[in-house]
Amino acid sequence: MTDRQIRTSRRSVLASTGAALAATAGCLGATDDEPPAAYTTPAAAAFDGVVDGQWLESNLDDVHLLDVRDDEAFGEGRIPGSYHFPDSEMLDSYAEETPDGFEVSPEVIAWTLSEAGIERGDDVVVYGAESNLWETYAIYTLNALGHEGQVSLLDGGYAVWDAAGGETVSEAPETREATYEPELDTGVVATREFVADNVDEDGAAIPILDMRSPEEYWGADERGDLDRFGHVTGATNLNFVQSIDDEAGRLRSPEELETLWIDDAGLSSDETAVAYCQTAIRASVGWFVLDQLGWDDVRNYEGSWADWGSLSEDDGYYYTTGEDTGTVVDTFA
Repeated sequence: MTDRQIRTSRRSVLASTGAALAATAGCLGATDDEPPAAYTTPAAAAFDGVVDGQWLESNLDDVHLLDVRDDEAFGEGRIPGSYHFPDSEMLDSYAEETPDGFEVSPEVIAWTLSEAGIERGDDVVVYGAESNLWETYAIYTLNALGHEGQVSLLDGGYAVWDAAGGETVSEAPETREATYEPELDTGVVATREFVADNVDEDGAAIPILDMRSPEEYWGADERGDLDRFGHVTGATNLNFVQSIDDEAGRLRSPEELETLWIDDAGLSSDETAVAYCQTAIRASVGWFVLDQLGWDDVRNYEGSWADWGSLSEDDGYYYTTGEDTGTVVDTFA
């Protein structure tokens, strides 16, 4: 049975027992009449890599949990069974573009996952405060490390779980014993050379998606000590925040995401797509959404603008700068 079939079968069970779960005393979401907001979510119902509080409550013993919130929040309260997955390890110890090319050092992350008792074939659920960018970057990172089990996002995150009366604990988790052996999957990673091979001075041969703000895209908002500011020539700007419903603290509905990415951005799932931002973190939201919408080949440019902005057009790394240049998709801006 495939991961997709397993996820579907689990949801089928929940659909048949949902009423009983909601009526059981002490269960997550057990209120007088209706479950709390985001107890179930449209994205969790539609996407294989998204779960909600209802699903997690029923499957809590069958998955490993990674909490990507900061140290203080994790120490104050966490979902039982969860382990901390620090953003510093994801960002600083995983991969980088160097003068000698793309280099990967996954040992620190592998050690952290081993301490959490996680092996490559385990199903993992990632959560943060709500649904945001560090969660999707963690999911992308595990995919890049070749994780074989299903890695899912808890839509709405800890805030929804806690508000719905889900059990929480505050004591530090015990160290567990496992051996995590990464086998890199570079099919989810776009290196600078992969991007350069698909870009020339006239534009891009494949969809390249800039997930930063329009001001960063145009080069008006200059971030970092770089030689140039603007966007990869031919890239389309689609600010990552448009994929998230800020008011609900979760992903937008599948219908809204299709409107944004397919209808308005004009993308097609049979195309290879590359997402980037400043440091690949915001871009992971685009990578994750396109993966859930059915893209077979979507990649995150690990170096992103922090890398591209340090390069030269003389070496074939083309860029465009100036207000109102390029294409900005602002459906939910």
